[in-house]
Amino acid sequence: MEQASFDVIVVGSGAAGLRAAIAVAEAGLSVGVVSKGSPGKSTCTWFSGGVMAGSPGPDRCGPHRERTLAAGRGLNDAALVDILVADAPLRLGELVRWGIRAELINGYLYAKGRPPVLGEEIVRCLLRRCEALGANFRGGLTVTDILLRHGAAGVSAYEKSSDRWVALTARAVILAAGGAAGLYLRNDNPGRILGDGSRLALEVGAVLQDMEFVQFYPLCLAEPGGPPLVIPPRMADRGRLLNDGGEDVYAKYAITERPAGERARDRLSQALFKEVFRNHSSVRLDLRGLSPEDWRIDPFGAALQGFLCERHGAADRPLRVAPAAHHTMGGVRIDADGATSVPGLFAAGEAAGGLHGANRMGGNALSETLVFGARAGRAAAAWAKGAGDGDRRLLTKDLAESARRWSRGPRQAAALKERLKKIMWEDGGIIRGAQGLSRALAAVQAIAQEAAVPSDPPASEELLDRIELISAVRVAGLILEAAAMRRESR
Repeated sequence: MEQASFDVIVVGSGAAGLRAAIAVAEAGLSVGVVSKGSPGKSTCTWFSGGVMAGSPGPDRCGPHRERTLAAGRGLNDAALVDILVADAPLRLGELVRWGIRAELINGYLYAKGRPPVLGEEIVRCLLRRCEALGANFRGGLTVTDILLRHGAAGVSAYEKSSDRWVALTARAVILAAGGAAGLYLRNDNPGRILGDGSRLALEVGAVLQDMEFVQFYPLCLAEPGGPPLVIPPRMADRGRLLNDGGEDVYAKYAITERPAGERARDRLSQALFKEVFRNHSSVRLDLRGLSPEDWRIDPFGAALQGFLCERHGAADRPLRVAPAAHHTMGGVRIDADGATSVPGLFAAGEAAGGLHGANRMGGNALSETLVFGARAGRAAAAWAKGAGDGDRRLLTKDLAESARRWSRGPRQAAALKERLKKIMWEDGGIIRGAQGLSRALAAVQAIAQEAAVPSDPPASEELLDRIELISAVRVAGLILEAAAMRRESR
């Protein structure tokens, strides 16, 4: 195995991982950032709308807190919410000082990225800061195991491009590997966001929470052959949302909150799921009556006007829309500084749970990455400064042994992943019931049994699918089991 050592390892290179790396580097320690794709790319941050909630001033913090708790349906960790509300303006202010191209309007910072990947500007800003501080990046690595033993911390990772394994050792590990919305057939995340962080944390002994809570964004494009692009919620409210029978969907389901795509994501997603996937009626968003002022109601809508009109014809015809898996509220349980229940392991961003409760307020995801990325980075740096190097030779030997268990597995892993996504979408997603959850759990367990059947060592492209399948099956099962236990709807 190739070997490398740092003071702190960060798994994931979205905004949470990058901001954590900045904090570690600012503390004068070496930091290695590991990512599946190129650093910062193929992350939820890159593909996001670039909208960050963070209201400066005590008169604005109150409403931010109230909206966050209301969206969470009474299940938020209130201490984490207070930290988010207090720290978000500070973290957004940092981005401005670091040169981000963005605009602050009504308590939200809107990144001016390249449509439709508006979050690209956030990533580029953080990458510039990381590079200036000397952070080390290793792209193209899929982490399979985290080990904390022999007085040290480490990860084993597979590099598909070279078909080889890598062992990285450190004094602490920060988990910022994103969520699990890619477990669903229809989602707006990068394709490989399959719950790796939750599986890695669980196997090293960390506590998970709120795994049943998955957020679906209701107003995503559903044009044949096109991506499920998020429609800006404020702009969408200026249009008309109609089913095949000409019924107004907002009125039919008594959805009065505005913007509905931000403040009623759960109820509107349920409504559209019933219309499209239960009643088999297409739903269309008619934006033809929007004025230039409507398109410019906020920078998010203004940035996508050309893309929606020129690429998808929104100025000439109604657009088909349907919900898509968007965000996972569950993840690793953390304290105020991102520490998990396992000494030396920290977590931040969508890999962590507790902040959002049952449902996330629009605009809080990216703010969360910055606030808790910074806190986890500082805490991990402090831990690393107080820890010794341990026996990294023994740890590397254990990492090599853990890598060997991945060498044999099913050759049909890619097909099994697609079957899993269909199961989760139909019975483990927007509308759930006891019978459907039981059926889904049995089907997922059957896939797990197929995945456990050994075969000849797979080729490099098949091995990556196998690694992802193991995480996907484990986390899908956790979501279904937790959903079955929570009998009331939030």
